[in-house]
Amino acid sequence: MNKTWHIGGLALLLAVTSGCSQVADQLPFTGPKAEIPIQETDGIKQVAAVKGEHLAVYDGKEWKPYFWSGVNLGATTPGHFPGELSPTKEDYLRWFAQMKEMHTDVVRVYTILPPHFYEALDEFNRTQEEPLRLLQGIWSPEEELIGENGEGNDAYTPEITDKFKAEIKDIVDVVHGQANLPARPGHASGEYTTDVSKYMLGWIVGTEWYQRAVQVTNERHPGAKPYHGQYFQAASDASPFESWLAEMLDTLGQAEMKYKWQHPVAFTNWVTTDPLTHPNEPLAEEDLVPVDPMHVTATDKWQAGYFASYHIYPYYPDFLRFEPKYQTYKDSEGNINPYAGYLHDMREHHKGIPLMVSEFGVPSSRGMAHKGPLDRNQGMHTEQEQGRINADLYKSIYNEGYDGAILFAWTDEWFKITWNTVELELPADRRPMWRNRLTNEEHFGLIAMEPGESADKMILLDGKTEDWDGQEHTKTQSYADFDLTVTHDEAHVYLLLQKKQGSWDWSRDKLDIGFDVLKGGSTTADIAPGVTFSKPAEFLLHMEGPEASRLLVNSAYDPFSWLYGEVRKELPHDPRYRQAEAGLFLPWNLALSRALYLPSMKQQIPFETLEVGVMKPGITDPADKEFNSLADWYAKDGVLEIRIPWMMLGYTDPGTQQVWNYPYEVNGYEPVASPGINVEPVLRDKMAGAGVLESTGHAAKSATEEAAALLYSWEKWDLPVYHERKKAGFDMISEAFGEHNEVKK
Repeated sequence: MNKTWHIGGLALLLAVTSGCSQVADQLPFTGPKAEIPIQETDGIKQVAAVKGEHLAVYDGKEWKPYFWSGVNLGATTPGHFPGELSPTKEDYLRWFAQMKEMHTDVVRVYTILPPHFYEALDEFNRTQEEPLRLLQGIWSPEEELIGENGEGNDAYTPEITDKFKAEIKDIVDVVHGQANLPARPGHASGEYTTDVSKYMLGWIVGTEWYQRAVQVTNERHPGAKPYHGQYFQAASDASPFESWLAEMLDTLGQAEMKYKWQHPVAFTNWVTTDPLTHPNEPLAEEDLVPVDPMHVTATDKWQAGYFASYHIYPYYPDFLRFEPKYQTYKDSEGNINPYAGYLHDMREHHKGIPLMVSEFGVPSSRGMAHKGPLDRNQGMHTEQEQGRINADLYKSIYNEGYDGAILFAWTDEWFKITWNTVELELPADRRPMWRNRLTNEEHFGLIAMEPGESADKMILLDGKTEDWDGQEHTKTQSYADFDLTVTHDEAHVYLLLQKKQGSWDWSRDKLDIGFDVLKGGSTTADIAPGVTFSKPAEFLLHMEGPEASRLLVNSAYDPFSWLYGEVRKELPHDPRYRQAEAGLFLPWNLALSRALYLPSMKQQIPFETLEVGVMKPGITDPADKEFNSLADWYAKDGVLEIRIPWMMLGYTDPGTQQVWNYPYEVNGYEPVASPGINVEPVLRDKMAGAGVLESTGHAAKSATEEAAALLYSWEKWDLPVYHERKKAGFDMISEAFGEHNEVKK
């Protein structure tokens, strides 16, 4: 759901072990049945309503406004796409308990979930003094609005409007426990008999509106009469698209009034279609057309009221980095805070109605997709940094006078894509089967979805080797001065190099490891003069210590320089890059932003990249006080452990052993079968002179005579195994959520 890059109490539980959930009877459902006060006026029932400028709930005597702290909950688990609706009832029961442990008030879902979700919510809430409330989303016909060619379709097209109205009516029936939905691919189905209306905080209608669809709709209906419905209406200055939205909200009102219930209503919106203007936004698409919630209102007959809901992330669109007034804005604590500056302007625009940020957050991914102000980037955060930044964003939302903040997201989602890695995740239908550490969108969760069936079966970078002993898929090869062992899981390839004598000493040791994953490559490397590998390499890991360790890619195999240098001509390009055998190894880069022009400042911003191949040391044991979720290697005494994300070794789908082909040869990105990974380490002594090996005493070109490359292969997999873990930032969010219940005065 996040951003424009898409193509579109635990203490009460036993330890979480695997993707197979805990059984329901492990939850200590011993509390008294919660009685939810319901106000009934003129035969209409309400538990939540807009009172003044705030979202309030009825406590049996009066309406109490709160600042609503929540999380967004997706519809899937590793190995599945959202349409498969894979979480079980036991998953939901476990997650609800963890949410409550974290002081979560409300869970937001995006669409109709299976009957057992609503059963689990009711079962859980019947044990709670304060229920976990529900913000129920309604998925709009997103693909139809975008269109096959991405040019956008008219929202008033009967197929789009009729489909959306049918979805709205179905979901109202679902929430009130009066639905029996037929089986349809990609949709929840079954008999819904559990009424969760008493737990509802409100409705959020639709998805992030595709700006070209909004534009097309407005252009095709000039002078359209504003919609005036029984429960919702468009203002006189509403655009045709805003008027269409009023009609969709009115459809919801009519459907819910069949049950004599009302809940507060909003529609989804995001920064791309906000009602403000951004003079320094470099991409016209990101400030193309507004969708203004202030142009839609509830009528007097909709007593539950109407509020505004936005997805607001700190790193995109680019005006958040470059709009001058935001770069100097000081928040309530006296700190420069561009995110708070934007929140302030949005709060000013939406005077008179409650305003909620229903998505925000940053990911704990190994890769990054975009830079943000104050290093609130779209990725490349440790779990601790993720927790701290998310807590800071949450506090900004609270301090700027909003009514709620719903963090994205509860769990990591392996199916997700982002713009700078998606073309290398092939075949696309295999994405959920492995964890791509470079795809930031996969790592927004508070709950890490870790590869492996349990925590005690993971390889940890900690200088200890006991975890290697129990691995099922390992291969070892001995060299003169060290042994090399290789294994893998659904996220990484792991290397263990154990010296036979002495310790790893980066004042003397220089280690080069060649990786051959496909026919082609080079047996020499410009960065490792004097070394000749037995197998031509696509990748080279060059290690000389904490500040000088990098994974590099053969220039002819490098997807980055091929696309942005050879094809798009946006960066300098050397014709020699085409020659795999030349042994030119380039930095492993990800694009973060193409060159930009800031219109109001008349300033050019150069192409931005991240050298994702920089390898950082650290410990990856979450129980260790030095835990670093971004660590790539760790050396202690004679033990050196390394982990490398699959994509950084060329794999488009490790489960079927496919890598991308040489892009210059096939003029694009295409998957091709890999025979496995030839791993070839060469260790040299910096003090022994150039080209002399510590391990053999021979010239570097003869290094492989004693032992050649280790060929590592593995069995193909389909459904991955995984386990859950609270991330290191979980407690930071729990503390922040626990501090803010009352709306800011």
